[in-house]
Amino acid sequence: MLTIEKIKTDFSYIKALTGNSEVYHDSPTFDGYGNLCDLYFKSKDKQIKQEQVDKYNEFRKCFKDYLPEIENYISRSLENSEINKKDIIRQSKLTFDIIEIPYDNFKYDLVLVCGKNYKKFIFLKQNIDIRVEFKNGTIKTIQRKKETKADNN
Repeated sequence: MLTIEKIKTDFSYIKALTGNSEVYHDSPTFDGYGNLCDLYFKSKDKQIKQEQVDKYNEFRKCFKDYLPEIENYISRSLENSEINKKDIIRQSKLTFDIIEIPYDNFKYDLVLVCGKNYKKFIFLKQNIDIRVEFKNGTIKTIQRKKETKADNN
């Protein structure tokens, strides 16, 4: 279980070169969902709130409960060129790329950027990138997008 003290001692503290954004960063693993996942706790004046840590710990404990909804969304969001590869996409692994825990965000309290990678042609691979925003332990929005740093609509 993660704690504020553990974050402050074990994570890397990163202050943005421009602006006033700052984060604590680590790269945990989620067995079966990619090699490494970038985890960011946004902070203010090097402070993290207990509710941020609680949100992450809860997600870590229950993340498999959200997978069916995410997988279902991916299947429904396939583009016309991907429909004939639906079985290949369905069977490819879902990987967790980024988890962000914002500091005082009223829209969402956890963001998961995840996706799938599949062979489009012999040597060409294609990515499906998904941004999932959570609020109070439930999925608020899921959106497929190229620019996963931008908030969902």
